[in-house]
Amino acid sequence: MPTMNRLWMRRAFELAAMIALTFFFVGAVVWLSSQAGIALPQMPLLRHTYLYFLLTALLLAYFYWRGEPLAEFGIVAPRRFLVLFGRGFLIFVAILIFEIAITPFIDPVILKLTGAQPHQAERFFAALRGNLGLLLYLIPVGWVFGGIGEEILNRGFIMTRMAQVLGNGRVAWVAAVVLQGMLFGIGHAYQGPVGIFGVFVIGMLYAVGSLAWGRNLWPAIVAHALFDTFGFWALYSGFAQS
Repeated sequence: MPTMNRLWMRRAFELAAMIALTFFFVGAVVWLSSQAGIALPQMPLLRHTYLYFLLTALLLAYFYWRGEPLAEFGIVAPRRFLVLFGRGFLIFVAILIFEIAITPFIDPVILKLTGAQPHQAERFFAALRGNLGLLLYLIPVGWVFGGIGEEILNRGFIMTRMAQVLGNGRVAWVAAVVLQGMLFGIGHAYQGPVGIFGVFVIGMLYAVGSLAWGRNLWPAIVAHALFDTFGFWALYSGFAQS
């Protein structure tokens, strides 16, 4: 029993630490660098997002150091690429259905309840409209930083640790799917209440997709990359506001 208690406490501590780092790591590194007189480079639009990816890399190094199998977090060697892509495409289609068929009815309600301004995400990415060079830059960056980095961190580690801390049963996994989606949505607060809710739902769809075929992150990674690509194109073309 003491061993199990120590395991639970370690997992709970790791979860709390990673949630805190998810929200404060980038800001803390930028602040510490400025105090040291070091000006960190900023990426177009994405600013210091590469630091968020660095956090994911440090997390993987931590796994390796502890000897914890990456497969426990859905990080497995990709096989049957067409099958994995097909599964990711199905998740992507589910997200499009949500965006096209459901959000037009939900978004006005959220805006009315919160008094928020619409199209906050579109305004944040306003520089992308009509800028082909920026579009071509953001797509591969989105695949690496969003598709791989965010999935490993959110659906790989945070969701898995949540389920383990909550008991690792069916109810625990359902709760973990919802809770990680909430954190994922809050992490996109710059998109306003409408964006937070949409990302919350999309985060849950990524989570379900990563669990549906045996706790494998690759379908969610593919879906995330496809959706980011579609989103960047929609912002570039003006389709997102049409």
